Amino acid sequence: MHKKLFIPGPTEVRDDLLKEMAKPMIGHRSGEFSDLMSEVVPKIQEVLYTKNFIVVSTSSGTGLMEAAVRNCVKKKALHTICGAFSKRWAEISKVNGKEIDVVEVEWGKAIPPEKVDEKLATGEFDTVFLTHNETST
Repeated sequence: MHKKLFIPGPTEVRDDLLKEMAKPMIGHRSGEFSDLMSEVVPKIQEVLYTKNFIVVSTSSGTGLMEAAVRNCVKKKALHTICGAFSKRWAEISKVNGKEIDVVEVEWGKAIPPEKVDEKLATGEFDTVFLTHNETST
């Protein structure tokens, strides 16, 4: 028996799922894929208790972070930094040419809401980035 890791990744994958993954992939522009998405999206909406649009992405979390930066920041972003992932998000904004400011605390500590309020009161920001669960700490 091998050791099981109870960490964010790599994750344990059951044998039946590994066998399914060995099958040929379907094209993302095929009718079969469209049918699959038509089944999957309503189920995700049900789990999340929403009728809102759902984005399904095959990218890493970093890809979605960059997509958020590129599509949501017009003038300036406020980043809250309390660990490695929130720091990474601020760095992604910088390398994408976005103007940023930060509210930073010791890693693992909570972001003080009054510090965010103080920054937002300036009216400089159109976007605020925060990491809901900073697993790096």
